[in-house]
Amino acid sequence: MSDLPEEFDCTITNWEYIYDLCREVSNQVKADNFDPDVVVALARGGWFAGRVICDFLGLNDLTSLKMEHYVGTGEKSGEPTVRYPMPEGSVEGKDVLIIDDIADTGGSIRRAHEYVTDRDADTVRTATLQLLQTSEFEPEFVGERLEDWTWVVYPWNFIEDMVDLIAGVMEADGDAPYDREEIRELLAAYHGVERIEMEIAQPGRLGEVLDEMVRRDVVVETDEGYRLVEN
Repeated sequence: MSDLPEEFDCTITNWEYIYDLCREVSNQVKADNFDPDVVVALARGGWFAGRVICDFLGLNDLTSLKMEHYVGTGEKSGEPTVRYPMPEGSVEGKDVLIIDDIADTGGSIRRAHEYVTDRDADTVRTATLQLLQTSEFEPEFVGERLEDWTWVVYPWNFIEDMVDLIAGVMEADGDAPYDREEIRELLAAYHGVERIEMEIAQPGRLGEVLDEMVRRDVVVETDEGYRLVEN
C-alpha cells in the first residue's frame, strides 16, 4: 500500500447506511432549490449513489464519468485523469449534479467539475456521500463529514477491499499460516476492524472473502490455515 502506512483505520459500511446518506444529499439538493437536468455519477464509486439520487429527485437522465485515481485499496495513482470521455453533448446546456461516494483529497471530483464545465454545461454542482477533512475541494452537498481519516469499505466493493486488506495484513505480519480468528485479530490490530463492527455491517462474510481469495490465487488454504501465494 504505497501511500499509506501498514496500519490505518478502516470503516465498514452497509447498504442501509449508504442509502440514508443518499437521502441526505438529495434533501440538501431539494432544500437548495437546485433542479438538475442530469446526474453525472463518477465511476465506480458514485454509481449506486447516482441511481438512488435520481430516484429521490425524480430524474431519468443519468450518465457516468470514469475517473482514474485509486488503483487498489489505499493505493493512489497520482493526479486523477478522465479514462472514458462522456458522450458528445451529454451535458451541453444542462444543469448538472456530479456525485461521488467520497472525497479524500478532492482531486477526482474537482477534475470532474472542470471536465463537465468545459463541455458547456449550464450550472454544475457537486456532491459526495462522505467528505474527509483531508479534501482540498468542498462539494456543495455532503451527506456526512468525517473528521478523522479512515478508509471506507463500501458494500459495492466489500470483497475487493477486504481481499486487499487481508492480503496486506498477512504480508505485514509475516507469521502464516492463519486461521479465521487470527485473520480477524490482524484486521483489528492493523485497521481497527473489530469483529462486532464487521458482523453488524457485513454479517457472515469473512468466509466468503477467504474463499474468493483462494479462487483468485491470492491465498492457499492448508490444514493449518491460510497462506499468501508466493509470486
